[in-house]
Amino acid sequence: MTTSFVLKRMIDTELHFAQRFTSMTTKDWGLLFWNEGNKTSHDSNHAIIIEQLGVEATLKEIVSFYKGKGITPRIYPSLKTGELAALRPHLERHEFKIETYPVKYFLHQEPSKISPAAGIHFERLVKVDDMLMDMIIEGGGGEWTIKVVQRHLLHPSYHLLGGFVDEKLVCVASVSTFGGYSRVDDVMTHPYYRGKGYSSALIDHLVKYHKGISDNFLYLYTPIPVAARIYEKAGFVEIPESFEGWSAYKELNTQ
Repeated sequence: MTTSFVLKRMIDTELHFAQRFTSMTTKDWGLLFWNEGNKTSHDSNHAIIIEQLGVEATLKEIVSFYKGKGITPRIYPSLKTGELAALRPHLERHEFKIETYPVKYFLHQEPSKISPAAGIHFERLVKVDDMLMDMIIEGGGGEWTIKVVQRHLLHPSYHLLGGFVDEKLVCVASVSTFGGYSRVDDVMTHPYYRGKGYSSALIDHLVKYHKGISDNFLYLYTPIPVAARIYEKAGFVEIPESFEGWSAYKELNTQ
């Protein structure tokens, strides 16, 4: 299987990832995701323009769709080279605000070099309880994150793993399996327990756990250099492809 084929399939999996915790409509030009029960979640409510055919009409349709639901119109990238440069004039004409950010994708390809941390054990989490909600809030998430996790837990191929120290949940990470590809997400650590090797130990456990449930390609993305170093130590290798990270949104009160 060629690297280009693996990359193409991984990108397709990535673009459709949100359908696990949202409603999705396929359009001639791309995808619409929405969740009216979680309107403040960006990942739950966004469009992806895959084919730039009639961009002006596409943007009008996107704005109308989300405004009709009382949701901020938002667009995520399709991970194609040069797409923002082509879309920017149209986005600015329709008064979208554009945010850019670095993004790196990693594919698991090598054995983990992480040594197990003492005093931590791992469990699969199957429901959102007070301990998990506290972990999410303290770990940098919000109510929107909790709602995404609640919706995601309804899907049997979503595996949320937690690390416990003295029976306290100190870190979490998830892996979602698709047809041939699996995605790591929801990596969070309680601030009091950072710098102790628990996150690294959890990622090492997740890699081994995934091998026990699937022979899929395992991948993730991160814009955070410190996290990237942990993933690399766990055997993830950066994909040698330049991806452009960006999102665009239009305020609801903008005409």
